[in-house]
Order: sequence, then structure tokens, then C-alpha cells
Amino acid sequence: MKIRSLQGHFGNLNGRKIEFSDGFSHLVLPNGWGKSTLCAFLRVMLYGLNTARRDSAAALSDKSKYVPQDGHAMSGRLEIEWNGRAVTIVRETGKGGPMQVFDAFYSDTGEKCRLLTAKNCGQVLLGMGEDAFLSSAMVDGEEVNRPSHELQELITAMAQSGDTNGSTSGTLRQLDRWRLDIDSGTGRGKLPALRTELAELEDQLSRLESITHDIEQQKTVCAQLDQAAQQAQADYEQGYREYTEQLAGSENRLLILRQEHEQRIREISARLPEEQAIREAGEILYGYEGAVRLEKEKREAMPMIETRRRKALEQIEQSKVDREIEVNRTTRPRIRWIAGFFSLVFAVFAAITGVLKIEWFPHMPIVLSGLALFCLLLTFVGSVQKPGAPPDLDGERRRLEMDYQRILDDQQMAASVLLEERSRVIAAAQRLSPDVTTVEQAAEIIRSSMSDLQLLRREQSALGDVMLEIKRAPDENRPPRRLQEMLERLRTRLDDAGRLAEQAHEQLSRLEGQAEAIGKRETLEARFADLQQQAAELQIRYEAVSHAREIIAGENAALSAKISPQITRLAASYLAYLTADNYQEIRLDENFRARTAGADGRLLSELQLSSGARDQLYLALRLAVCQVLTGAKEAPLILDDPFLTSDDARTARGIALLKELGRERQIILLTCRKS
Repeated sequence: MKIRSLQGHFGNLNGRKIEFSDGFSHLVLPNGWGKSTLCAFLRVMLYGLNTARRDSAAALSDKSKYVPQDGHAMSGRLEIEWNGRAVTIVRETGKGGPMQVFDAFYSDTGEKCRLLTAKNCGQVLLGMGEDAFLSSAMVDGEEVNRPSHELQELITAMAQSGDTNGSTSGTLRQLDRWRLDIDSGTGRGKLPALRTELAELEDQLSRLESITHDIEQQKTVCAQLDQAAQQAQADYEQGYREYTEQLAGSENRLLILRQEHEQRIREISARLPEEQAIREAGEILYGYEGAVRLEKEKREAMPMIETRRRKALEQIEQSKVDREIEVNRTTRPRIRWIAGFFSLVFAVFAAITGVLKIEWFPHMPIVLSGLALFCLLLTFVGSVQKPGAPPDLDGERRRLEMDYQRILDDQQMAASVLLEERSRVIAAAQRLSPDVTTVEQAAEIIRSSMSDLQLLRREQSALGDVMLEIKRAPDENRPPRRLQEMLERLRTRLDDAGRLAEQAHEQLSRLEGQAEAIGKRETLEARFADLQQQAAELQIRYEAVSHAREIIAGENAALSAKISPQITRLAASYLAYLTADNYQEIRLDENFRARTAGADGRLLSELQLSSGARDQLYLALRLAVCQVLTGAKEAPLILDDPFLTSDDARTARGIALLKELGRERQIILLTCRKS
């Protein structure tokens, strides 16, 4: 393909027609005239204008950046030679947007060129996509004069994919980052974290299973000890009845009861702390239990709240999209074609009556002209509707986030209160028993102390009743010593059985507390299964990333082995021409880093070269890459000021090389330098 001429209203082109010759064309355009605009215009004529791209803070879209300065609608005309025939390509502004109306026809016959469409024009003519064309067939002087490491990356990307926007090395680095994110091999990454959590859950499930087994065994022990305590209670009651039956008088019975109550009061008082401390500890325990219930309710409600919040955010985003669609629909111009038709009819009649001087009524041409203007006004008035007031989606999102933050604050507050109450419970229990270290022990100590306090009150009340009866009873003989000893043994047996049963129940409560602290088995198993699935998916992803890296690395090595010799051979010949044989050899490593050798044969890296020689080296490499990637299609090569930093001598040799290359293909040099 060869470019013959171009003309258009695009940026500052202002309808100028620019013609190009075969081979080498040298256009001297001053700075600010539009060399970059000319390159962009050629790209748009071949590949079209992307009207969907929006302006951003970093850059303007093409439809905004290249608005015609002469006020015309954006349009263009490109004349080329393709397959031995002259073809004209036209793009104009239509209903679809700027440069969206496309036409291609043979210039000599006007016959429509059906092989070319708005979408495939550049691909069919040049055999490459837009990115590949910009990377291979357009050379920007700013790219040639980039820092060496940036230009190395650029040439690597071009040689590997024909696209300066990506490279194999960047892809391999991204794959390495993904692989390290999954599993670094040193214990870091998502997969080791999941495995650690799985191990912790597995340990929790194992401990829960062990504790559950211990709980079942402890329940059996508690049942046996409860039965033994009940038997001891029955034996004691039977012995007590026998003892009381053998008593001669009621006073002896009352004395026995008095002794029993006094003995129990002494035993309970001996192991009971101060009553005030017990009551305060009980109140603190009640507050802690309430905080536990509140925190549990808040925590269990969080998944449902998270789900509602996510759905609400999705609805807000969907509402925003629906709003944009509605605005685009309502703001499209709507022209009243009937009014436009009548406007044309009245205008034609006004012209006819004015020319022929026909007056069926006074001032007939003026009246008809007024009617034509009135209909024309009706045609366009109100053609663009104003969209309705937009809903306050941002405000709704802020309110949603504020509600969600309030819920989080409430949950954090509940957790904070729970921690405070836990500390208070332990501190209160330590005043009752210094050996307390956990909240479970504290709860057991406080409940036991409160139970003992209630038992003490009952014994004191019963003792008061006995003392009242003693005052009223007559003085009789005391009970026999033998009966008292028998009853004491039964009492001791009853106390021992009760103590063992109480200890067994305390151990059972402790085990149940440990099981509750670990969590429910169903929840742990569901979480364990979920983590196993996530770990399996991450393992599959890790293997896929590793496999992809191996494939890309292998393909990169094969591509380098195929392309590198071609680039090296052409670049060496171009460099020798540019430097007057001062440098005749180029070597490219596996990453396309270039080294060159002079007459002494010593290989020098780009850092060891002068700035001018380095620019010549990378210009030679860039021309070689362009020749290798586009040589088969003979696409025109367009250079935008490639000699920005070169002196006159280097510039002269560079232009001479371009003229030599122009014997094989069309080369267009755009520059601001006249010499």
C-alpha cells in the first residue's frame, strides 16, 4: 500500500491537502503545525475513531483532542494505491458520531471497494491491527530518544508481540507476582495462610471431638455420683428418722437439729468470702452474661448485614448505569421533519413569488418567508430534551456507608464492652479466690459462692426456727452418744457424696465451657470445607500460572531465536551506514539488550556509548524491527522527527539511509528542521 494524498478537517489540518510521492517523502512542518495531528489523522482514517473513549484527567480522547479548528464537522479523505489500483477512503461525521460514516471506492471508476469496511480497513490494507501499526510503521523521535532501559523494553515488546503496550518480560513479571501472591515458597501468600487456618481449624475440630468425648464420659460419672449422693441422702434420712424416733423428748430432737444447723453454718462460713464481695461479683457476672449475649447477637448478624450492604451497593451501581442510559436516550436530538418540510415549501414559494413578482395578496414573498422561518424554528426548538433531576446516588451511598459504619461501631462497642466485663468478672472473682485466671473459672467461683451464700441464709433461717422451738420446749434428757456418732457418720458420708457430685458437675461445666469457646461443630466443619475448596482452587490457579509461565517463557525463547538474527543482521547494516562503518556489529541477548562493537572488536553496552552513538544504535534497531515486522506487507513507514538530538552530520546520514530504504517501500519523514 502507498499513500498518495490526504485531506481533512481534523485538528489544525483545516482542509489542507498533502500529497506524497513514491519512495522517500520529506515534509518540513514547523512546530505546532500538526505533525502529531497528521499521524493521528492517518491512524483514524485507517482504523477509525473510537467514540466510546471518554476524557480523563490524564488525557483527552481523540474526538475532543482533534476537534477541527476551522469549525467544520470532523471529516477526512485518503487516497492510496493498493494492489495496483487507486482507492479513495472517506470518513465523515454522521448520526453515529464523528468519523463514523465510511466509504471506500476505486478512484478511476467510482466503483465501491467492497473489501474495505469501517472496521477492517487498516487490517485489510496493512495486514496488522492498530497497535501493531503504531508500533511498527510509525517511529516517534521521542521514543528513539527515551532512556536506554525504556527503549530496550519498547523494542523487546515490539519484537515479541508487535505491540509497544506489552512485553513478555512484563507478562512474566506479572505471572511471578501472581504466583508469589498465591504461594511464595517461604510461608507467605494466600495459600500458606489458608493452609495455616486449615491446620488451626483441624486442631480445633480435633480438640472439640476430644472434649465432646470427655463430656459424654463426665456425664456418665455425674449420673453415677448423683445416684450415690441420692443413696447417701436416703440413708441419712433413714438414720435420722431412726435417731429421732429413739429420742425420749422433743428437746433432744431440737438439740440435734441445732447442732446440725450450727455445724453446717460453720462449714459454709469457713469457705465463704465476704458477703458484699459476693454480691458485687454476682452483679458483675450478670452484666458479663448480658454482654456475651449482646456481642453474640451482633456478631451473628454481621454476615446478613454484609450481604444486604453488598446488594444495596450493586443496586446503586445499577441505578447509576440506568441513569446514564436514560440521559443518553432523552438527550438525543429530535428534529420535527414535518415542520422542516413545510419550511422548505414556504421558502421555495417565497423565492418563486419574489423572482416572478407574483402577489396574490399584499407582501406575499415576505409573508411566505416569515412562515418559512417560523417552521424552521419549530423544526429545531426543543429538539434536545433536558434530562430530569438525577437521583442522589452518592448521598444514598454515603447514608448506606454511614449506617454500615454505625453497625460496625455497635459491634466493636459490644466487643469492647465484653472485654471490659470479662476483665471485671475475673477481677471480682480474684477477690473471692486469688487462683482465678480465666473467665470460666471466675464464673464457676462466683456461682459457687452465690450458691453457698444462699445455702448459708437457709441454714441460718432454719437455725433460728430451731432456737425458737428450744425456748418453748421443756428440759429433757440429752440424746445417747451412740446415736449421735451413727448420725454423724451418715452425715459425713452424705457430705462426701455431695462434694464429689458437685466437683463432677463443675468439671462437666468446665468442659462444656471449653467446647462453647471453640464453637459449634457445624460452623467449624462448614468453614473447614469452604477453606478446603478455596485452597484447592488456589492450588489449581497456582499450577495454571506456573504452567502459563513455562509456556510463555518457552515461546519467548523460540521467538527470540527466530527474530533476533533477522533484527541483528539488518540493524548491523543500518548502524554501519549511520556511523560510517565506525560500528559494524550488534549483538542482542535473550532480553533484546543491545551491544555493539567498533573496529577493535570490543563489545560496548549502550551505557558505554556517547549519546549520539546510542541514538544511532537504537534508530538502527527500531528501523530493523519495523522492517522485520512489516516487510512482508510493504506498509508505508512514517517517521515523526527521529533526529531530534542528532547533529547535522548524523542527521544527513540518517536521511540518506531513509532514502536508500525508500527504494523498497514508501517512507514519509515529518520534521521541523529545514536543513
